[in-house]
Amino acid sequence: MSTLEYETKSLKALSQSNFGRQAEAYAGNQLLADRKNLDDILTLARISKGDRILDVATGTGFLAAALAASAGEVLATDLTPGMLQKAHTLIGNRPNVAYVLADAENLPFREASFDAVTCRVALHHFPDPPTSIAEMARVCKRHGRVVIMDIISSEDPAKSAYHNRMEKLRDSSHVREYPLSVLEGMITAAGLRVETTKLWRYTWDVEAWLAIANPARPTADRIRQMMRDAIAGDKSGLNIEERADGLFFTYTAAVLLARRR
Repeated sequence: MSTLEYETKSLKALSQSNFGRQAEAYAGNQLLADRKNLDDILTLARISKGDRILDVATGTGFLAAALAASAGEVLATDLTPGMLQKAHTLIGNRPNVAYVLADAENLPFREASFDAVTCRVALHHFPDPPTSIAEMARVCKRHGRVVIMDIISSEDPAKSAYHNRMEKLRDSSHVREYPLSVLEGMITAAGLRVETTKLWRYTWDVEAWLAIANPARPTADRIRQMMRDAIAGDKSGLNIEERADGLFFTYTAAVLLARRR
């Protein structure tokens, strides 16, 4: 086994372990539960009753639930059994939803099987995003829609690196949040054409953000200090503020609609 293969397997094992523990916290995640964002994705993707949809890395199922109300059939996949269980709890026994334990880098579906493929706020945990995006493109029908949403980092390399260091400390399964230009490049390289990009901004209380991953106290203290150190000059690109009621920062998330050529 090569070093790269070993590291990839280790990251996937970390994701399964961490997300198994964090499934309950993710079920209450304010960003993931945002109804306006979910509605915007449905509108952007032009979901209709005749559509067969694949939701990759469904997590606790917020997007799959929204898709199920508008589409003909939804297949919700995830690498972590605990997340799929939470998704099933949220969605219930809808006859048009199926749950599949699957790796985004090796989707167990035929080429051109779906009218649309979605992946929401998950790509930064993937060890090999280009391969995962290529798989999404493969299983999407020609001229079908691929909608990817993820948190993005600054185009400034130093700010992006600082941001990702804090993310990795908070959650060991974190791989990288990419600048928008890099994300668009990976999508294009997979044979998709980006049609629309929409940016969303979310302001987070640092304590609520830390509570989701629940790092050890010394690690959490280190992250808080890094946040404070980054305020001057916006060293992380997160517009961190210390207010009377605590530390806050702002995530930028990109929603990209692409089509298979």
